[in-house]
Amino acid sequence: MEDLVYWLALQERHWLLPAEKVAQAFYEYGTLEKLWAASNSDLLRLGLSDHTISAFFKYKNKVRLQDFEKQLEDFRRLGVRLIRYTDKEYPSRLKDLTKTMEGPPLLIFHRGALLDFSNAVAIVGTRVCSHYGHMMARRLSRDLAKKGYTIVSGLARGVDTEAHCGALEAPHGKTVAVLAWMGSIYPPENVELTKDIEKRGAILSERYQKPFNKFSKFAPGKFVERNRITSGISRCVIAIESDEKGGTVHQVDLAISQGRTVFALKPQSSNERAMRGYKLFLSQGAISIKSSKEVLRFLEREKTERTPKERKLDSFSQYSLTSFQRGE
Repeated sequence: MEDLVYWLALQERHWLLPAEKVAQAFYEYGTLEKLWAASNSDLLRLGLSDHTISAFFKYKNKVRLQDFEKQLEDFRRLGVRLIRYTDKEYPSRLKDLTKTMEGPPLLIFHRGALLDFSNAVAIVGTRVCSHYGHMMARRLSRDLAKKGYTIVSGLARGVDTEAHCGALEAPHGKTVAVLAWMGSIYPPENVELTKDIEKRGAILSERYQKPFNKFSKFAPGKFVERNRITSGISRCVIAIESDEKGGTVHQVDLAISQGRTVFALKPQSSNERAMRGYKLFLSQGAISIKSSKEVLRFLEREKTERTPKERKLDSFSQYSLTSFQRGE
């Protein structure tokens, strides 16, 4: 049975085994098939607890690997690539999430032309933004994309949509949409936008729909879960218009816990709702901005201060669409 089937099976219950432990087994055995068939003593040797081992065996005994074989066929038919935690294309910054409670995804589902996530900036914000918020989200995104930065957002209405569009307006601009699931597009009005994103960028998710591409109602928690990837692959996060509660607040909290620098666009003084969120973000350590200049200064300084090890890790992501099509 193909090794990717075991990766898919483990991704289905990704909380059972930490990604770094799965990687350890993969490097040791050369395949996850041996991890799947490992004895209790083998798993103890990997450093897994008795509780974790018991939960793994319980899951393994009830799962049907044939179902994941069928899913793998569906992914290939639909042009979805599976990026494993151990693959060179896996975003190096996401691996830092081993230090956080949620941990990094074991697998990332990918579709599109872009496989280099080393130069990403996240732009996030409210779905119901002001005219100023719409305008600035697009302008900031376009400015950063012109300078070669990849814009990351979540494809939601409002700020996210403007961020993706702004990046695509820049010559050769790239953007990545991190989705709650790989499958039918939500909101539906962004279906055509997604096609444009895939041509120069990518869509990513750690989850997929079953059956694939058949829309079903997902819990709001799925949107929250993807936030750790949005900030996790990015050098910094820009927050545009938010109240004191909501998805953007959660995203900013996550970004700060991941050690990401957060910028907050100063809203117009008449926008009391956005001003509340702005003040909250500043109290948490966010940096106030009025344009892209402050962000670009930070990014250029951060780039020069990276260690040789960090630059080497980033170079692992430099894979082209040609390599992807050759299956390398």
